Amino acid sequence: MTPDLAQLLDELRADLAADEPASLAYGQIGDPAGDGDVPAELPAGLREFLLVADGLRAGAIELASTARLAGVQYFLDYAPDFSPIPQDKAGWLVVGTRSDEPIFLERATGAVWHFPPTGTEWFMGDAFAELAPDLDSFVHYYVLGPGYAELVTDDDGWYAFLDRQGLLDEADEDDGAQP
Repeated sequence: MTPDLAQLLDELRADLAADEPASLAYGQIGDPAGDGDVPAELPAGLREFLLVADGLRAGAIELASTARLAGVQYFLDYAPDFSPIPQDKAGWLVVGTRSDEPIFLERATGAVWHFPPTGTEWFMGDAFAELAPDLDSFVHYYVLGPGYAELVTDDDGWYAFLDRQGLLDEADEDDGAQP
């Protein structure tokens, strides 16, 4: 994880804590996990994230904590056959959800994937797309930046929080995760 992203997560965690209990309705960034609490077999990018923020709830996006990570892997069993997941379940990891739909991490590359909305349930859809080349880029652009509205909405408490923090200006984005 880049030092800048780690620092941003620390600052946002403090800002959310300062606004409790109101902020609990739309966002929460977990305290860093202990090194011994994060399974060693997790991909490096996910391990680094959990060591900075052990779970994150940002509006409709939730990235699982170390304690909840095993509990969201059931989504792998429902992935449609056209996707690469059923042929190589061990090569994928569910890292969280967007409005109760899974967000996947490809273990070999670290890329973040999802089933984009097609007008039907995610497991009945016919599209599977890469969101970002790595977890850092995904968090930076889609969770903490202007990409949030592309995945969810620009009319919720998390989006308003990002706006108050000045994080929605696309001109400041240089991570290349944008579609």
